[in-house]
Amino acid sequence: MEPTLIFGHKNPDTDSICSAISLARLKELKGESALACRLGNISKETEFVLNSFNIDAPKLLSTVSAQISDLTSVEKRTINHKDSLKKALEVMTEENFSSLPVVNSKNHLKGMIHVSDIANAYLNIDYSDLFSNYYTTYENLKEVLEGEIVSGKYPSGKIVANLKGVSEYKNISSGDIVITTTLLDSIDDLINLDVKMIILCCDKEDIILPRDSETPILRVNKSLFKAIPLISQSISILSILNNEKFYSFSIDDYLVDIKDIMKESSQTNFPVVNKNGEVYGTIRTKNLINFTRKKVVLVDHNESAQSVAGLKDAQVIQVVDHHKFDFETNEPVKINAEAVGCTCTIIYNLYKEAGIIPSKEIAGLMMSAILSDTLLFKSPTCTEKDIAAVKALASISEVTNFEEYAMKMLIAGTSLSDKTPEEILTMDQKEFSMNGIKLAISQVNTVDVKGLLNLQEVLESTMTKTNHDNGYELSILVITDIVKAGSMLLVVGNSTIVERAFHTILNNNTAWVDGVVSRKKQVVPFLMAASQGV
Repeated sequence: MEPTLIFGHKNPDTDSICSAISLARLKELKGESALACRLGNISKETEFVLNSFNIDAPKLLSTVSAQISDLTSVEKRTINHKDSLKKALEVMTEENFSSLPVVNSKNHLKGMIHVSDIANAYLNIDYSDLFSNYYTTYENLKEVLEGEIVSGKYPSGKIVANLKGVSEYKNISSGDIVITTTLLDSIDDLINLDVKMIILCCDKEDIILPRDSETPILRVNKSLFKAIPLISQSISILSILNNEKFYSFSIDDYLVDIKDIMKESSQTNFPVVNKNGEVYGTIRTKNLINFTRKKVVLVDHNESAQSVAGLKDAQVIQVVDHHKFDFETNEPVKINAEAVGCTCTIIYNLYKEAGIIPSKEIAGLMMSAILSDTLLFKSPTCTEKDIAAVKALASISEVTNFEEYAMKMLIAGTSLSDKTPEEILTMDQKEFSMNGIKLAISQVNTVDVKGLLNLQEVLESTMTKTNHDNGYELSILVITDIVKAGSMLLVVGNSTIVERAFHTILNNNTAWVDGVVSRKKQVVPFLMAASQGV
Protein backbone atom coordinates (compact mmCIF):
# COMPACT_ATOMS: atom_id res chain seq x y z
CA MET A 1 0.00 0.00 0.00
CA GLU A 2 1.37 3.38 -1.03
CA PRO A 3 1.94 5.74 1.92
CA THR A 4 0.01 8.98 2.29
CA LEU A 5 2.29 11.88 1.33
CA ILE A 6 2.39 14.75 3.83
CA PHE A 7 3.99 18.05 2.88
CA GLY A 8 3.96 21.79 3.48
CA HIS A 9 4.18 24.64 0.98
CA LYS A 10 6.81 25.53 -1.58
CA ASN A 11 9.92 27.27 -0.20
CA PRO A 12 9.30 25.49 3.12
CA ASP A 13 9.92 27.16 6.45
CA THR A 14 10.51 25.43 9.77
CA ASP A 15 6.80 25.00 10.50
CA SER A 16 6.20 23.45 7.08
CA ILE A 17 8.95 20.86 7.52
CA CYS A 18 8.32 20.08 11.20
CA SER A 19 4.57 19.80 10.66
CA ALA A 20 5.04 17.25 7.89
CA ILE A 21 7.44 15.13 9.95
CA SER A 22 5.36 15.33 13.16
CA LEU A 23 2.05 14.49 11.49
CA ALA A 24 3.59 11.61 9.52
CA ARG A 25 4.98 10.19 12.76
CA LEU A 26 1.58 10.50 14.46
CA LYS A 27 -0.13 8.62 11.64
CA GLU A 28 2.50 5.89 11.80
CA LEU A 29 1.90 5.53 15.54
CA LYS A 30 -1.79 5.12 14.76
CA GLY A 31 -1.02 2.30 12.32
CA GLU A 32 -1.29 4.31 9.11
CA SER A 33 1.30 4.42 6.32
CA ALA A 34 2.60 7.97 5.84
CA LEU A 35 5.65 9.69 4.40
CA ALA A 36 6.80 13.23 5.22
CA CYS A 37 7.97 15.21 2.19
CA ARG A 38 9.24 18.69 1.35
CA LEU A 39 8.72 20.82 -1.74
CA GLY A 40 12.01 22.69 -1.63
CA ASN A 41 15.34 23.14 0.07
CA ILE A 42 15.40 23.52 3.83
CA SER A 43 16.53 26.80 5.39
CA LYS A 44 19.47 27.23 7.75
CA GLU A 45 17.03 27.64 10.62
CA THR A 46 15.30 24.37 9.77
CA GLU A 47 18.65 22.66 9.34
CA PHE A 48 19.59 23.86 12.85
CA VAL A 49 16.36 22.37 14.23
CA LEU A 50 16.75 19.02 12.49
CA ASN A 51 20.36 18.72 13.61
CA SER A 52 19.42 19.67 17.18
CA PHE A 53 17.06 16.71 17.41
CA ASN A 54 18.91 14.32 15.08
CA ILE A 55 16.12 14.08 12.49
CA ASP A 56 16.74 13.63 8.76
CA ALA A 57 15.25 16.06 6.26
CA PRO A 58 12.13 14.72 4.52
CA LYS A 59 12.16 13.39 0.98
CA LEU A 60 12.13 16.07 -1.74
CA LEU A 61 8.90 15.89 -3.74
CA SER A 62 8.65 17.60 -7.13
CA THR A 63 5.19 16.52 -8.23
CA VAL A 64 2.26 14.25 -7.38
CA SER A 65 1.16 13.93 -10.99
CA ALA A 66 -0.07 10.49 -11.96
CA GLN A 67 2.64 8.08 -13.09
CA ILE A 68 2.51 4.93 -15.19
CA SER A 69 2.78 2.96 -11.95
CA ASP A 70 -0.56 4.52 -10.90
CA LEU A 71 -2.46 3.17 -13.92
CA THR A 72 -5.18 0.71 -12.98
CA SER A 73 -4.88 -1.19 -16.25
CA VAL A 74 -1.61 -2.21 -17.91
CA GLU A 75 -1.24 -4.94 -20.53
CA LYS A 76 1.17 -7.57 -19.22
CA ARG A 77 1.72 -9.77 -22.29
CA THR A 78 5.20 -9.94 -23.81
CA ILE A 79 6.96 -12.42 -26.08
CA ASN A 80 10.38 -14.00 -25.57
CA HIS A 81 12.89 -13.37 -28.34
CA LYS A 82 13.36 -17.12 -28.80
CA ASP A 83 9.62 -17.81 -29.11
CA SER A 84 8.18 -18.68 -32.50
CA LEU A 85 6.41 -16.36 -34.94
CA LYS A 86 3.37 -18.58 -34.51
CA LYS A 87 3.25 -17.91 -30.78
CA ALA A 88 3.66 -14.18 -31.37
CA LEU A 89 0.73 -14.19 -33.80
CA GLU A 90 -1.41 -16.14 -31.33
CA VAL A 91 -0.73 -13.61 -28.55
CA MET A 92 -1.38 -10.65 -30.88
CA THR A 93 -4.67 -12.18 -32.01
CA GLU A 94 -5.72 -13.02 -28.46
CA GLU A 95 -4.91 -9.52 -27.12
CA ASN A 96 -5.90 -7.66 -30.29
CA PHE A 97 -2.39 -6.20 -30.56
CA SER A 98 -0.65 -5.15 -33.73
CA SER A 99 2.72 -5.31 -31.96
CA LEU A 100 4.34 -6.81 -28.88
CA PRO A 101 7.40 -6.04 -26.75
CA VAL A 102 10.12 -8.65 -27.15
CA VAL A 103 12.12 -9.66 -24.08
CA ASN A 104 15.13 -11.86 -23.35
CA SER A 105 15.42 -14.56 -20.71
CA LYS A 106 15.92 -11.87 -18.03
CA ASN A 107 12.75 -10.08 -19.12
CA HIS A 108 14.79 -7.15 -20.44
CA LEU A 109 13.42 -5.29 -23.44
CA LYS A 110 15.00 -6.35 -26.75
CA GLY A 111 12.69 -4.65 -29.24
CA MET A 112 9.21 -4.61 -30.74
CA ILE A 113 7.68 -7.16 -33.12
CA HIS A 114 4.89 -6.07 -35.48
CA VAL A 115 2.41 -8.05 -37.55
CA SER A 116 3.92 -6.44 -40.63
CA ASP A 117 7.37 -7.80 -39.65
CA ILE A 118 5.98 -11.33 -39.56
CA ALA A 119 4.11 -10.90 -42.86
CA ASN A 120 7.25 -9.60 -44.60
CA ALA A 121 9.26 -12.51 -43.21
CA TYR A 122 6.79 -15.03 -44.63
CA LEU A 123 6.99 -13.41 -48.08
CA ASN A 124 10.77 -13.66 -48.20
CA ILE A 125 11.33 -17.11 -46.72
CA ASP A 126 13.35 -19.67 -48.73
CA TYR A 127 12.40 -23.01 -47.22
CA SER A 128 15.50 -24.80 -48.45
CA ASP A 129 17.73 -22.49 -46.40
CA LEU A 130 15.22 -21.88 -43.61
CA PHE A 131 17.33 -23.05 -40.66
CA SER A 132 20.51 -21.59 -42.10
CA ASN A 133 19.15 -18.08 -42.53
CA TYR A 134 16.86 -17.88 -39.52
CA TYR A 135 17.28 -18.68 -35.83
CA THR A 136 14.88 -21.20 -34.40
CA THR A 137 14.83 -24.05 -31.90
CA TYR A 138 13.79 -27.66 -31.88
CA GLU A 139 11.29 -26.74 -29.18
CA ASN A 140 9.63 -24.19 -31.47
CA LEU A 141 9.52 -26.68 -34.33
CA LYS A 142 7.82 -29.36 -32.26
CA GLU A 143 5.36 -26.82 -30.84
CA VAL A 144 4.18 -25.33 -34.14
CA LEU A 145 3.87 -28.75 -35.82
CA GLU A 146 2.16 -30.20 -32.73
CA GLY A 147 4.46 -33.14 -33.28
CA GLU A 148 4.82 -36.39 -31.37
CA ILE A 149 8.18 -38.13 -30.94
CA VAL A 150 7.80 -41.69 -32.22
CA SER A 151 11.33 -42.86 -31.52
CA GLY A 152 14.88 -41.65 -31.13
CA LYS A 153 16.29 -38.87 -29.00
CA TYR A 154 14.74 -35.51 -29.86
CA PRO A 155 17.36 -32.71 -29.81
CA SER A 156 17.05 -29.37 -28.04
CA GLY A 157 18.25 -25.81 -28.53
CA LYS A 158 19.12 -23.99 -31.72
CA ILE A 159 18.61 -25.80 -35.01
CA VAL A 160 21.79 -25.92 -37.06
CA ALA A 161 20.80 -27.95 -40.09
CA ASN A 162 19.40 -27.79 -43.62
CA LEU A 163 15.75 -28.54 -44.29
CA LYS A 164 15.28 -31.03 -47.12
CA GLY A 165 12.31 -32.70 -48.71
CA VAL A 166 12.49 -36.43 -49.37
CA SER A 167 12.17 -35.61 -53.06
CA GLU A 168 15.69 -34.16 -52.79
CA TYR A 169 16.98 -37.65 -51.94
CA LYS A 170 20.16 -37.31 -53.99
CA ASN A 171 21.10 -34.09 -52.18
CA ILE A 172 20.39 -35.25 -48.64
CA SER A 173 23.44 -35.26 -46.41
CA SER A 174 24.29 -36.37 -42.91
CA GLY A 175 22.88 -33.86 -40.40
CA ASP A 176 19.97 -32.66 -42.56
CA ILE A 177 16.41 -32.42 -41.32
CA VAL A 178 14.15 -34.19 -43.77
CA ILE A 179 10.38 -33.89 -44.16
CA THR A 180 8.60 -36.87 -45.74
CA THR A 181 5.29 -38.73 -45.75
CA THR A 182 4.09 -42.27 -45.09
CA LEU A 183 3.40 -42.60 -48.84
CA LEU A 184 7.13 -43.04 -49.29
CA ASP A 185 8.92 -45.90 -47.58
CA SER A 186 11.90 -43.77 -46.78
CA ILE A 187 12.35 -43.81 -43.00
CA ASP A 188 14.98 -46.53 -42.79
CA ASP A 189 16.90 -45.17 -45.77
CA LEU A 190 17.02 -41.74 -44.15
CA ILE A 191 18.23 -43.26 -40.89
CA ASN A 192 21.03 -44.96 -42.82
CA LEU A 193 21.96 -41.59 -44.31
CA ASP A 194 22.48 -40.35 -40.71
CA VAL A 195 20.04 -37.46 -41.01
CA LYS A 196 19.58 -35.21 -37.99
CA MET A 197 15.82 -35.70 -37.76
CA ILE A 198 12.87 -37.01 -39.74
CA ILE A 199 9.59 -35.10 -39.87
CA LEU A 200 6.95 -37.61 -40.85
CA CYS A 201 3.62 -36.28 -42.17
CA CYS A 202 0.79 -38.78 -41.81
CA ASP A 203 -2.88 -39.32 -41.01
CA LYS A 204 -4.08 -39.79 -37.46
CA GLU A 205 -4.98 -43.42 -38.22
CA ASP A 206 -1.54 -44.33 -39.55
CA ILE A 207 0.55 -46.65 -37.39
CA ILE A 208 4.20 -45.70 -37.23
CA LEU A 209 6.49 -48.23 -35.66
CA PRO A 210 9.45 -46.94 -33.66
CA ARG A 211 12.96 -47.69 -34.96
CA ASP A 212 15.94 -49.04 -33.10
CA SER A 213 17.87 -45.87 -33.72
CA GLU A 214 18.69 -42.59 -31.97
CA THR A 215 17.57 -40.67 -35.05
CA PRO A 216 14.45 -38.84 -33.89
CA ILE A 217 11.22 -39.31 -35.79
CA LEU A 218 8.70 -36.53 -35.27
CA ARG A 219 5.22 -37.60 -36.21
CA VAL A 220 3.02 -34.79 -37.54
CA ASN A 221 -0.65 -35.51 -38.13
CA LYS A 222 -0.87 -33.10 -41.05
CA SER A 223 -0.39 -33.22 -44.76
CA LEU A 224 2.90 -32.21 -46.30
CA PHE A 225 1.29 -29.10 -47.77
CA LYS A 226 0.08 -27.94 -44.34
CA ALA A 227 3.25 -28.88 -42.48
CA ILE A 228 5.72 -26.94 -44.66
CA PRO A 229 4.12 -23.49 -44.09
CA LEU A 230 3.92 -24.26 -40.36
CA ILE A 231 7.67 -24.91 -40.25
CA SER A 232 8.24 -21.30 -41.31
CA GLN A 233 6.23 -20.22 -38.28
CA SER A 234 8.76 -21.93 -36.00
CA ILE A 235 11.28 -19.19 -36.74
CA SER A 236 12.29 -17.38 -33.56
CA ILE A 237 11.40 -13.73 -33.26
CA LEU A 238 15.02 -12.67 -32.84
CA SER A 239 15.64 -13.80 -36.44
CA ILE A 240 13.51 -11.00 -37.84
CA LEU A 241 13.83 -8.43 -35.05
CA ASN A 242 14.95 -5.17 -36.60
CA ASN A 243 16.75 -2.25 -35.05
CA GLU A 244 14.11 0.35 -35.81
CA LYS A 245 13.66 2.97 -33.12
CA PHE A 246 10.57 2.85 -30.96
CA TYR A 247 9.26 4.58 -27.84
CA SER A 248 9.46 2.92 -24.46
CA PHE A 249 8.73 4.42 -21.06
CA SER A 250 9.80 4.01 -17.46
CA ILE A 251 7.32 2.95 -14.79
CA ASP A 252 8.05 6.26 -13.01
CA ASP A 253 7.26 8.45 -16.05
CA TYR A 254 4.45 10.94 -15.58
CA LEU A 255 1.31 10.63 -17.70
CA VAL A 256 1.38 14.34 -18.48
CA ASP A 257 4.84 13.87 -20.05
CA ILE A 258 3.97 10.88 -22.25
CA LYS A 259 0.48 11.77 -23.48
CA ASP A 260 1.65 13.90 -26.40
CA ILE A 261 4.28 11.35 -27.41
CA MET A 262 1.68 8.59 -27.53
CA LYS A 263 -0.80 10.79 -29.35
CA GLU A 264 1.59 11.87 -32.11
CA SER A 265 3.38 8.55 -32.60
CA SER A 266 2.30 5.98 -35.17
CA GLN A 267 3.22 3.36 -32.58
CA THR A 268 0.16 1.84 -30.90
CA ASN A 269 1.71 -0.17 -28.05
CA PHE A 270 4.36 1.25 -25.74
CA PRO A 271 6.58 -0.96 -23.57
CA VAL A 272 7.17 0.09 -19.95
CA VAL A 273 10.26 -0.95 -17.99
CA ASN A 274 10.83 -0.93 -14.24
CA LYS A 275 13.86 0.31 -12.31
CA ASN A 276 15.67 -3.00 -12.92
CA GLY A 277 15.25 -2.72 -16.68
CA GLU A 278 12.61 -5.46 -16.73
CA VAL A 279 9.48 -5.07 -18.79
CA TYR A 280 6.62 -4.06 -16.51
CA GLY A 281 3.98 -4.19 -19.22
CA THR A 282 2.60 -2.43 -22.26
CA ILE A 283 0.31 0.59 -22.42
CA ARG A 284 -1.98 2.04 -25.03
CA THR A 285 -3.67 5.42 -25.13
CA LYS A 286 -6.86 3.98 -23.66
CA ASN A 287 -4.95 2.88 -20.53
CA LEU A 288 -4.23 6.50 -19.55
CA ILE A 289 -7.83 7.23 -18.59
CA ASN A 290 -7.94 5.45 -15.24
CA PHE A 291 -5.28 5.73 -12.56
CA THR A 292 -4.98 5.48 -8.80
CA ARG A 293 -4.64 8.94 -7.31
CA LYS A 294 -1.91 9.52 -4.74
CA LYS A 295 -3.28 10.34 -1.28
CA VAL A 296 -1.87 13.55 0.16
CA VAL A 297 -2.18 15.71 3.27
CA LEU A 298 -1.47 19.43 3.09
CA VAL A 299 0.08 21.06 6.14
CA ASP A 300 0.79 24.76 6.74
CA HIS A 301 -0.95 25.72 3.47
CA ASN A 302 -4.15 25.10 1.54
CA GLU A 303 -3.80 27.01 -1.74
CA SER A 304 -2.87 25.05 -4.86
CA ALA A 305 -0.58 27.87 -6.04
CA GLN A 306 1.58 27.29 -2.96
CA SER A 307 1.47 23.52 -3.24
CA VAL A 308 3.09 20.74 -5.21
CA ALA A 309 2.86 20.38 -8.98
CA GLY A 310 0.21 17.94 -10.21
CA LEU A 311 -2.03 18.38 -7.16
CA LYS A 312 -5.13 18.04 -9.36
CA ASP A 313 -4.14 14.40 -10.03
CA ALA A 314 -3.93 13.61 -6.30
CA GLN A 315 -6.59 12.98 -3.66
CA VAL A 316 -6.32 15.51 -0.84
CA ILE A 317 -7.61 13.63 2.19
CA GLN A 318 -6.71 16.14 4.92
CA VAL A 319 -5.62 19.74 5.42
CA VAL A 320 -3.95 20.94 8.63
CA ASP A 321 -3.39 24.69 8.53
CA HIS A 322 -3.54 27.96 10.45
CA HIS A 323 -3.87 30.31 7.44
CA LYS A 324 -6.98 31.68 5.77
CA PHE A 325 -8.62 29.19 3.46
CA ASP A 326 -8.78 29.39 -0.34
CA PHE A 327 -9.33 25.72 -0.95
CA GLU A 328 -11.61 23.94 -3.40
CA THR A 329 -12.31 20.25 -3.66
CA ASN A 330 -14.82 17.98 -5.33
CA GLU A 331 -14.88 15.51 -2.49
CA PRO A 332 -15.05 15.54 1.33
CA VAL A 333 -11.79 16.44 3.05
CA LYS A 334 -10.87 16.28 6.72
CA ILE A 335 -9.86 19.78 7.77
CA ASN A 336 -8.01 20.66 10.97
CA ALA A 337 -7.81 24.43 11.09
CA GLU A 338 -7.44 26.85 13.95
CA ALA A 339 -6.52 30.51 14.45
CA VAL A 340 -3.19 29.86 16.14
CA GLY A 341 0.34 30.99 15.41
CA CYS A 342 1.67 27.72 14.07
CA THR A 343 0.48 24.52 12.40
CA CYS A 344 2.47 22.45 14.88
CA THR A 345 0.23 23.78 17.66
CA ILE A 346 -2.69 22.11 15.88
CA ILE A 347 -0.71 18.92 15.34
CA TYR A 348 0.28 18.78 19.01
CA ASN A 349 -3.42 18.92 19.87
CA LEU A 350 -3.98 16.00 17.45
CA TYR A 351 -1.42 14.02 19.47
CA LYS A 352 -3.32 14.84 22.66
CA GLU A 353 -6.66 13.89 21.10
CA ALA A 354 -5.17 10.54 20.11
CA GLY A 355 -3.79 10.01 23.62
CA ILE A 356 -0.25 9.76 22.24
CA ILE A 357 2.79 11.44 23.79
CA PRO A 358 5.27 12.46 21.08
CA SER A 359 8.85 11.31 21.33
CA LYS A 360 11.50 13.66 22.68
CA GLU A 361 12.71 14.37 19.14
CA ILE A 362 9.28 15.04 17.60
CA ALA A 363 8.31 17.21 20.57
CA GLY A 364 11.47 19.22 19.93
CA LEU A 365 10.53 19.73 16.29
CA MET A 366 7.03 20.95 17.13
CA MET A 367 8.35 23.26 19.85
CA SER A 368 10.89 24.72 17.41
CA ALA A 369 8.28 25.33 14.73
CA ILE A 370 6.01 27.23 17.15
CA LEU A 371 8.89 29.36 18.42
CA SER A 372 9.89 30.10 14.84
CA ASP A 373 6.43 30.99 13.52
CA THR A 374 5.63 33.19 16.53
CA LEU A 375 9.11 34.74 16.67
CA LEU A 376 9.43 33.66 20.30
CA PHE A 377 5.83 34.82 21.04
CA LYS A 378 6.46 38.33 19.62
CA SER A 379 4.27 37.84 16.57
CA PRO A 380 0.63 39.03 16.79
CA THR A 381 -0.37 35.62 15.45
CA CYS A 382 0.76 34.04 18.73
CA THR A 383 -1.98 32.74 21.00
CA GLU A 384 -2.15 31.31 24.49
CA LYS A 385 -2.47 27.87 22.92
CA ASP A 386 0.89 28.34 21.18
CA ILE A 387 2.57 29.37 24.43
CA ALA A 388 1.04 26.45 26.33
CA ALA A 389 2.09 24.03 23.60
CA VAL A 390 5.69 25.26 23.68
CA LYS A 391 5.92 24.85 27.46
CA ALA A 392 4.52 21.32 27.30
CA LEU A 393 6.71 20.31 24.35
CA ALA A 394 9.82 21.83 25.95
CA SER A 395 9.24 19.57 28.95
CA ILE A 396 8.83 16.48 26.76
CA SER A 397 11.89 17.35 24.64
CA GLU A 398 13.93 18.11 27.79
CA VAL A 399 14.83 21.63 26.63
CA THR A 400 15.30 23.45 29.94
CA ASN A 401 15.51 26.99 28.53
CA PHE A 402 13.41 27.30 25.37
CA GLU A 403 13.95 31.11 25.17
CA GLU A 404 17.72 30.64 24.91
CA TYR A 405 17.23 27.80 22.42
CA ALA A 406 14.85 29.94 20.35
CA MET A 407 17.35 32.80 20.02
CA LYS A 408 20.05 30.39 18.87
CA MET A 409 17.63 28.92 16.35
CA LEU A 410 16.47 32.29 15.02
CA ILE A 411 19.99 33.66 14.75
CA ALA A 412 21.14 30.47 12.98
CA GLY A 413 18.51 31.07 10.35
CA THR A 414 19.23 34.76 9.74
CA SER A 415 22.61 34.51 8.05
CA LEU A 416 22.14 35.33 4.37
CA SER A 417 25.78 35.74 3.44
CA ASP A 418 25.82 32.65 1.21
CA LYS A 419 22.50 33.40 -0.50
CA THR A 420 22.04 34.91 -3.94
CA PRO A 421 19.42 37.65 -4.42
CA GLU A 422 17.17 35.08 -6.09
CA GLU A 423 17.50 32.72 -3.12
CA ILE A 424 16.82 35.49 -0.60
CA LEU A 425 13.62 36.44 -2.40
CA THR A 426 12.35 32.89 -2.89
CA MET A 427 13.22 31.46 0.55
CA ASP A 428 9.75 32.38 1.78
CA GLN A 429 7.80 33.91 -1.07
CA LYS A 430 4.05 33.77 -1.63
CA GLU A 431 1.92 35.02 -4.49
CA PHE A 432 -1.32 36.94 -3.91
CA SER A 433 -4.11 38.48 -5.96
CA MET A 434 -5.82 41.46 -4.35
CA ASN A 435 -8.77 42.88 -6.24
CA GLY A 436 -7.11 42.19 -9.56
CA ILE A 437 -3.65 43.25 -8.40
CA LYS A 438 -1.19 40.38 -8.68
CA LEU A 439 1.83 40.62 -6.37
CA ALA A 440 4.48 38.62 -4.52
CA ILE A 441 5.47 39.04 -0.87
CA SER A 442 8.76 37.60 0.37
CA GLN A 443 9.89 37.59 3.99
CA VAL A 444 13.24 37.02 5.67
CA ASN A 445 14.16 37.21 9.35
CA THR A 446 17.48 38.77 10.28
CA VAL A 447 19.47 40.56 12.95
CA ASP A 448 21.25 42.70 10.34
CA VAL A 449 18.75 44.70 8.27
CA LYS A 450 21.41 47.24 7.30
CA GLY A 451 23.71 44.54 5.96
CA LEU A 452 20.94 43.11 3.81
CA LEU A 453 20.10 46.54 2.41
CA ASN A 454 23.65 46.74 1.09
CA LEU A 455 22.31 44.36 -1.56
CA GLN A 456 19.39 46.66 -2.38
CA GLU A 457 20.43 47.36 -5.96
CA VAL A 458 20.72 43.72 -6.98
CA LEU A 459 17.63 42.79 -4.98
CA GLU A 460 15.60 45.44 -6.82
CA SER A 461 16.94 44.23 -10.16
CA THR A 462 15.86 40.68 -9.33
CA MET A 463 12.43 41.84 -8.12
CA THR A 464 11.94 43.80 -11.36
CA LYS A 465 12.66 40.67 -13.36
CA THR A 466 10.31 38.66 -11.13
CA ASN A 467 7.53 41.16 -11.78
CA HIS A 468 8.10 41.00 -15.53
CA ASP A 469 8.32 37.19 -15.72
CA ASN A 470 5.22 36.57 -13.60
CA GLY A 471 2.99 39.49 -14.46
CA TYR A 472 3.21 41.00 -10.96
CA GLU A 473 2.35 44.67 -10.44
CA LEU A 474 4.72 44.74 -7.50
CA SER A 475 7.01 42.68 -5.33
CA ILE A 476 7.56 43.31 -1.62
CA LEU A 477 10.45 42.03 0.48
CA VAL A 478 9.62 42.11 4.20
CA ILE A 479 12.94 42.22 6.09
CA THR A 480 12.00 41.42 9.69
CA ASP A 481 14.36 42.36 12.51
CA ILE A 482 13.82 39.66 15.14
CA VAL A 483 15.46 41.78 17.87
CA LYS A 484 13.72 45.11 17.22
CA ALA A 485 10.42 43.37 16.38
CA GLY A 486 9.75 45.39 13.25
CA SER A 487 10.27 45.15 9.49
CA MET A 488 11.85 47.07 6.65
CA LEU A 489 9.78 46.92 3.47
CA LEU A 490 11.58 46.91 0.13
CA VAL A 491 9.08 47.57 -2.67
CA VAL A 492 9.49 47.33 -6.45
CA GLY A 493 6.55 48.15 -8.71
CA ASN A 494 3.29 50.01 -8.11
CA SER A 495 3.81 51.07 -4.49
CA THR A 496 0.48 52.88 -4.04
CA ILE A 497 -1.23 50.20 -1.97
CA VAL A 498 1.87 49.77 0.21
CA GLU A 499 1.93 53.45 1.15
CA ARG A 500 -1.84 53.45 1.75
CA ALA A 501 -1.73 50.24 3.77
CA PHE A 502 0.94 51.43 6.21
CA HIS A 503 0.31 55.18 6.05
CA THR A 504 3.87 55.83 5.01
CA ILE A 505 5.89 57.32 2.18
CA LEU A 506 8.56 55.14 0.63
CA ASN A 507 12.05 56.57 0.68
CA ASN A 508 14.31 55.00 -1.94
CA ASN A 509 11.74 52.19 -2.29
CA THR A 510 11.95 51.36 1.44
CA ALA A 511 9.96 52.03 4.61
CA TRP A 512 10.36 50.86 8.21
CA VAL A 513 7.15 49.58 9.85
CA ASP A 514 7.52 49.27 13.58
CA GLY A 515 5.96 46.23 15.27
CA VAL A 516 5.20 44.48 11.96
CA VAL A 517 6.57 40.93 12.04
CA SER A 518 3.74 38.82 10.64
CA ARG A 519 3.05 38.67 6.92
CA LYS A 520 -0.21 36.85 7.54
CA LYS A 521 -1.69 39.23 10.12
CA GLN A 522 0.14 42.52 9.69
CA VAL A 523 1.01 42.75 6.01
CA VAL A 524 -1.49 40.87 3.83
CA PRO A 525 -4.73 42.13 5.53
CA PHE A 526 -3.62 45.78 5.36
CA LEU A 527 -2.58 45.46 1.72
CA MET A 528 -5.89 43.77 0.96
CA ALA A 529 -7.82 46.64 2.56
CA ALA A 530 -5.71 49.24 0.76
CA SER A 531 -6.29 47.54 -2.59
CA GLN A 532 -10.04 48.12 -2.29
CA GLY A 533 -9.68 51.76 -3.22
CA VAL A 534 -7.08 51.39 -5.96
